Amino acid sequence: MFRLILTLLFLTLISYSQTFEQVSDIIYNKCTSCHRPGESGPMSFTNYNEVASLGNMIEYVTQSGYMPPWPPDQEYSTLLDEHFLTDSEKQIISDWVSNGMPQGDPIQEAEIPFFSEGSAIGEPDYVFELEEEYFIEGNNLDDYRVFVFPTNFTEDTYIKAIEFRPDNREAVHHALIMADVTGTGASQDAESPDVLGYEAFGGFNLEGVSPNDYVFLGGYAPGMNPIVWSGNLGMKIPAGADILCQIHYAPSSIDEWDKSSINLFTKPASEVEREVQMKMWLRLDLDIPANTETTIEACLNFSNSNPFLDFFGPGPYQFFDNVIVGEQNCELPEAWSLLGILPHSHLMGKSWEVYAETPSGENIPIIKIPDWDFDWQGFYYPEYMQYIPVGSRIEAIAKYDNTNDFDMSWGELTTDEMFFCPIYYVPYEEGDENIYLGPGQSSFVTESVVQNLELYPSPALDYLELSFTINNFTDNNTLVKIFDISGKEVYKNELNQLTNNNNSYIIDIKRLKKGQYLLEMISNNDKVVKKFTKQ
Repeated sequence: MFRLILTLLFLTLISYSQTFEQVSDIIYNKCTSCHRPGESGPMSFTNYNEVASLGNMIEYVTQSGYMPPWPPDQEYSTLLDEHFLTDSEKQIISDWVSNGMPQGDPIQEAEIPFFSEGSAIGEPDYVFELEEEYFIEGNNLDDYRVFVFPTNFTEDTYIKAIEFRPDNREAVHHALIMADVTGTGASQDAESPDVLGYEAFGGFNLEGVSPNDYVFLGGYAPGMNPIVWSGNLGMKIPAGADILCQIHYAPSSIDEWDKSSINLFTKPASEVEREVQMKMWLRLDLDIPANTETTIEACLNFSNSNPFLDFFGPGPYQFFDNVIVGEQNCELPEAWSLLGILPHSHLMGKSWEVYAETPSGENIPIIKIPDWDFDWQGFYYPEYMQYIPVGSRIEAIAKYDNTNDFDMSWGELTTDEMFFCPIYYVPYEEGDENIYLGPGQSSFVTESVVQNLELYPSPALDYLELSFTINNFTDNNTLVKIFDISGKEVYKNELNQLTNNNNSYIIDIKRLKKGQYLLEMISNNDKVVKKFTKQ
């Protein structure tokens, strides 16, 4: 009994010792990127008073999982820019609120991370900006608007990144960007010359345009960093294409104005040895009967005769004068390195799961969204290129809940529904699975020189120790760099007097702010990237 009392007393003392010192590290690194002046969050969390005044609300939305918004199941697969709270982080917030939200020593509070006010990448090669401010009526309704930006490119142009820059961050909820080679978007825009852009809910309302002509370039959601195709990777914007940007303006009772822009970062065609490909995946035969929950189980199809067959299920289906039978060739014709994915439904969407089944029967998890929310969607990228063997089947399970008294089918309008899931990839090359897709990445792979790189302790406080071996070491120096989560280089040093045997090196990281970092080690043109946390 005495031992039990001591244990309870110890746990109580731990609980009561919880102060804002620990909570600030969580809030500032997981919430403040959106919850600060001029950003999308409706309130700011930049100091103790702001957080404590809404402590009970913060506890509720974090315990329920509503905030921070991260729809994918973090235990299913690992993706870039994950912003969710661990169970221990949720418990720290809950204990702090339960014990009266004590401030503790203000000097010991975490520092607010640096947030870039300009481009998070650098100086863009092209900037496409709205010619004038767009008026957002304060009618408490969602506003989905597509804006058209002519590129006037006379030849195919390769990009390493596309970055959406919201002007009115409080109004802009998310954005999707694509290239239109048909001129259909410009034609729709011209139908209302007195108003910027044209209305479109689910997509871009490109009626009559084959999905094979879609070229999705990227997107934006609060807290999401733009993907950078580094090294020999590049994405092509065809000559003469228009850039279409669908912006979702969140409901508001106040009239607003917005003049968002798009930054384009290009690279010479001579540097692009691997063009990022996009495989369109959709089901034009989508049929959701009234007052039912419907599950669509689909496989990504590769038709040998007609790519249009890739947009239908196993059927057969009567499509005008033709009988359509899809999903007859679902085996991957070549090995892939998967780079990104965009699962997309409308308001009846309930959940998504996408995975690959290899010829040996192994399942490779790609993404799982257990509770689909149209308001929180976006492009998702694996941390590392994801190897999918030749002959594998990429399959999806999408669920829909139609509680209406009418049937629902495929379409881009509010009154329609979608099964839509474009995938970015490149043909697989040996070593792709070791290529990190986040900040500080490289897409060049040579014979592995740096091996067995380990970082400890984890998390690190004042010093970070590196343990590694060098294979086939030459006289070239080994370079170590550290990048913060925005991709900014915060440390760089050359290591000398290394051997082919085990090596160790200690880095003083006391000056680094709390948060996540990437350590990059380069030797003989070989690059290895590891993630670590500074506490």
